[in-house]
Amino acid sequence: MSHPIGAGATVDELTIDPHPLLARLRAAEPVSWLPALGGWLVTRHDLAREVMRDARSYTVDDPRFSTAQLIGPSMLSLDGPAHTRHREPFARTFRPAETRARFTAFVAAEVDRLVGALRPAGRAELRA
Repeated sequence: MSHPIGAGATVDELTIDPHPLLARLRAAEPVSWLPALGGWLVTRHDLAREVMRDARSYTVDDPRFSTAQLIGPSMLSLDGPAHTRHREPFARTFRPAETRARFTAFVAAEVDRLVGALRPAGRAELRA
């Protein structure tokens, strides 16, 4: 299988402004080998979800994974029961109801502030 877009990707391109490259990959090579990273990159949401939910076929337990090198084993670098054990203390805090309860007021106030700052100009350019 050929991955010409991924094969041509550079670390600088991924670092400086990755969005154009990621859009091209998502459209033409949603699963691509990037020699610059020495690994596969999955850019389409449905495929990324599939990878994240299939621990039997895919792993994050890789000695090249920089987080594990810097901080040691964690929920970001472990699979299966070890991942669950590391994730469990944080899980409740990030459940949708908990997140909504903690951040709704802040987000609403910030949106009001930002929209209010646009009012004097009478217009704004928005991006998705």
